[in-house]
Amino acid sequence: MSFLPNIEPVTMLLICTTIVYGAKAFYPCAIFVLAEGLLYGFGWYFFVYVYIWPILVALILLLRRHITSFVLWTLVGALYGLFFGPLCCIEAFVVDGWRMAFSYWISGIPYDILHCVGNAVICGVLLKPLTTLLQKLAYPEAKTDIE
Repeated sequence: MSFLPNIEPVTMLLICTTIVYGAKAFYPCAIFVLAEGLLYGFGWYFFVYVYIWPILVALILLLRRHITSFVLWTLVGALYGLFFGPLCCIEAFVVDGWRMAFSYWISGIPYDILHCVGNAVICGVLLKPLTTLLQKLAYPEAKTDIE
């Protein structure tokens, strides 16, 4: 989906995987980051992915015992899209200082909004059925604890 600006299913897939598999979700996360680098190159943006996707997995791990509603998970995915830009600015801050990071963040706000809306739509449509499917495949005897 790289032809659409900041519209991606990765957030939703990592939320699903983390809800079902817990900390084991760091494995597909690492594979995705490596695949991203191999496919698109190892430029400065690659180093952002090295920390930004594991942060999402860690966040979901912290929240997975407390959130049982797919509506709230959709909100988490949407908010992560909104804060994706500021998280990307950490690299700009380290390399070029706070002025560069701030201007980079401000110029990217329209894309953060698109990312937020895209994540909300993708999570709203696919999060529940994919998480339910993963749970049934991983633990056929277990009852789904998310509504």
